[in-house]
Amino acid sequence: MNKASIDPPGCKDIDDALHCRVLENGNYEIGVHIADVTYYVKANSEIDRSNTIYLVHKRTDMLPKVLTENFCSLVSNQDRLAFSALWEIDRNSLEILNVNFAKTVIRSKASLTYQKAHEIMHDKNDKSELAESIRNLNKIARHIRKKRMDNGALILASNEVMIKYK
Repeated sequence: MNKASIDPPGCKDIDDALHCRVLENGNYEIGVHIADVTYYVKANSEIDRSNTIYLVHKRTDMLPKVLTENFCSLVSNQDRLAFSALWEIDRNSLEILNVNFAKTVIRSKASLTYQKAHEIMHDKNDKSELAESIRNLNKIARHIRKKRMDNGALILASNEVMIKYK
């Protein structure tokens, strides 16, 4: 199964990964996998009460670098602890049929930038499982977004600005 993370360029703390696969019954399974730090961070400990702080030019992580960038980062081709949400989606109506939550061990196949995921998704010659997974995730996301908008969802715009120094 082709799980992949999709993050901004230079991201070192890969805390989530996605997948979409076609089940034997023809429906889709979508998985969202979040890095599970509970093996390393015990409930109600001092570190459990910390937060990541974001400033204009820097960030202070709530967890030590060895955890955020290594043990708890869902880097590709490494087994990692995760908390996973798995949805079964009807192939035709794209409606949610079932949802499960579980502690899992995952092995991401790729760590992609937004640009690379976009290129893979639009490369008509790429018939790989990863490309099909990304295309199916996009198709289902568009359907869910349209349904939310049709039902009166509120759109809150946010312009995130990133400055690159050369």
